[in-house]
Amino acid sequence: MRVPARGFAVIRSETGHSETARAPLHGSLENLSETGALVHLSAKPTGSLPQDALDLELRLPEGDGWVTARAVRVERIGPRAGWHLAVVFDRLPVMMRTAIESSIEHAVSAAERRAVVVIDDQVERRNSLIERLVHGGLTPLAPQTPLEAIELLSRSQLHISVCLLAPGFGVASSTDLAAILSESFPWVTTMQITDDLDITTARALAAWAATPVARISAAIG
Repeated sequence: MRVPARGFAVIRSETGHSETARAPLHGSLENLSETGALVHLSAKPTGSLPQDALDLELRLPEGDGWVTARAVRVERIGPRAGWHLAVVFDRLPVMMRTAIESSIEHAVSAAERRAVVVIDDQVERRNSLIERLVHGGLTPLAPQTPLEAIELLSRSQLHISVCLLAPGFGVASSTDLAAILSESFPWVTTMQITDDLDITTARALAAWAATPVARISAAIG
């Protein structure tokens, strides 16, 4: 099974030990399986990378390690969006196979849980919104402080991609907090909680349905 991944990759050609070797490429993982991965790169790979044998360091929350792989496809995402590099693993050490299996399990669990973060210090409104979100099939997590919210979003195994923000939360405005979250967690969609909780709930459900992990939920029913 191929799942969304939170992690990073360092890519080096196996022939890359000479003085003319290319510098290692650094990218972020977009998806992962036991047979390969899709890596997002900010710059275009140079040379004949699609034919290269690669040393690939995977840095996952579940573990780090090197695998050997082959590049099978390089494609541009958009004018300023970077490049995708698809690789197929040739040799997968037992330790990395275990880490990848754990990463897949976490993604499947997240798809089943359907967690979203609700940041609101107005108890009555927050509880009413949580009730609606649960009825819609989501699992709302309600941190008590901005620090708790950041700690929750930092747990990459949870695959949280939607965060609902109240107009004011503690000393931070929703705009300020949204900017902080956007910079620290660019994969998270933030939206403001309004007094029309039915509309807020509908927007949250639509946002979650558009996340990569939601595709797993659809596949596993």
